[in-house]
Amino acid sequence: VVVASWWGGACALGCCELGHGRGPTVVIAPAVKACGWSSLVFPSWMPALPASAAARIVCVVGDNDKTISPSGVERMCRTNKIANFEVARGGDHRMNNYLLGKTKKGGKRDGGKLEELVHRALALPG
Repeated sequence: VVVASWWGGACALGCCELGHGRGPTVVIAPAVKACGWSSLVFPSWMPALPASAAARIVCVVGDNDKTISPSGVERMCRTNKIANFEVARGGDHRMNNYLLGKTKKGGKRDGGKLEELVHRALALPG
């Protein structure tokens, strides 16, 4: 399983676009459309994914992401028919609490969606 975030997510999508990504992939806030100050530095990019690659991708973005445009990520998923798309309510760009859970007393983390996203990707056909 490939798990990649931001520019790593864009790289993972690029590999899938080129036919190199053949396994389950989880992309977190992939850098397909920056917003805020980031849009001044980083260009937008829309991958053209083969259907076989899009079927093996799980994509998630926070609805409070100020670095990557949640609507841009949603558009990319819709355009490429990535059915496993999720908007993390209250998630910012890092989405630490969403992915890993909140840190509890003693440094242990409680909950988190990363494991669920990985299992969801592993269950996809192909």
